[in-house]
Amino acid sequence: MRTLLLLILTLTYFITQAQNYEIVLATDFDGLVTEGSKQELIKFIREGKPVRVGWQLDFNEDKEPDFDHWIEATFITILGEEVFTQIDPIYAQGPNIEIPQLQIYPNNTQWTAVLGTNGKLLNRFILNGQKKPELIFDESLGLTKEQFEIEKKKAEESWIKMNAVDTWEVATFWSIMK
Repeated sequence: MRTLLLLILTLTYFITQAQNYEIVLATDFDGLVTEGSKQELIKFIREGKPVRVGWQLDFNEDKEPDFDHWIEATFITILGEEVFTQIDPIYAQGPNIEIPQLQIYPNNTQWTAVLGTNGKLLNRFILNGQKKPELIFDESLGLTKEQFEIEKKKAEESWIKMNAVDTWEVATFWSIMK
């Protein structure tokens, strides 16, 4: 009985906390404010209010969100009239939009980013000392040497991209605990 009561109290606390957030700023994929104001967000941050951020990704560039992410803002910077937060590293995952299902990659690669009220998400992978794999032609792959060279080039370009900071235009949501 005591365990059940503790479980009910814990669930009630988390549900109440989730209901105590309100969006005070939203931006579209062009970084334009669609709801609230940056000044109000900055005011609440300076008052020490907890911040939760969400962003939408639009990989096919049709100005419609493909999916959303949400996370607690843990390191916040106010720079002029803009607000930025670092996204704590997560283990790399990838969406399969058709199913829909997320898959987590079977390695220790992590992903992190800086998200801004300007609608920019600067992100990169953390490869934890992983070395670029050496790709060697092997006839058992069922590829011609020409096909292998094409695939090798794609893999090398992907490796270079994973080692770079990439910038995405995102729609953002900034919520403050009431």
